[in-house]
Amino acid sequence: MDGHPISLRGVVKTFGEGQAAVHALRGINLDVAAGEMFLLIGPSGCGKTTLISIIAGILRQDAGEVRLFGEDLRRLSAGAQADFRARNVGFVFQQYNLVPTLTAQENVALTLMIGGMPRRLAMGRAAEALFDVEMSDRLEAMPNTLSGGQQQRIAIARAIVHDPRILVCDEPTSALDHEKGRQVMEILRAIAIRPGRALMVVTHDNRVYDYSDRIASMQDGHIIRMVRRRFTTPEPDAADALHANAPL
Repeated sequence: MDGHPISLRGVVKTFGEGQAAVHALRGINLDVAAGEMFLLIGPSGCGKTTLISIIAGILRQDAGEVRLFGEDLRRLSAGAQADFRARNVGFVFQQYNLVPTLTAQENVALTLMIGGMPRRLAMGRAAEALFDVEMSDRLEAMPNTLSGGQQQRIAIARAIVHDPRILVCDEPTSALDHEKGRQVMEILRAIAIRPGRALMVVTHDNRVYDYSDRIASMQDGHIIRMVRRRFTTPEPDAADALHANAPL
């Protein structure tokens, strides 16, 4: 298997024309290895979300090469690109984007049913994905009855229900408190280290840095710095320690 599930060379993206043009990406070169938790950080407007949106297939680059598991997507037809990304890429949005009239299980199953999977099978797969994110006790819950952390877990289950090899996340902890954010990052970390997987997370939240293997800093459409980290389980803060030592 290709050692770099995600490989970008000279990726450029511009919005608008002339003096109004916004150069979101200015020739990005990047490799993300299998089993890696990779963070993208930087100020708002620096190109982070644009970059992961191109990887996820939500946007198309103007120039440069994007390879996922060695596949140059620009050489594929539009239909083949859509099929490849549907099978291999999951996306966790900053806003949960849950359908308010569907249960947690139905929200997760919806993607599979849109792809043609029979409802019974899709609902079974959805239940398994919700178990993976510790939400199996809320299958019938409606989104408006759930906390932000619970809704985020459903969004993650929806992104992983088709067992993608690449998962990209846009600010997955931005609306969560410390404890819920830690729980979400532990779930994402467990997904990232599965064989043949890679995970990219855009974040402004420095509380999640300890979960990463590498951190890339972006500015004005460039990657300006890369830091390699050695992942260790973050130490609990004082409140966590007090809770852990409390009598049962």
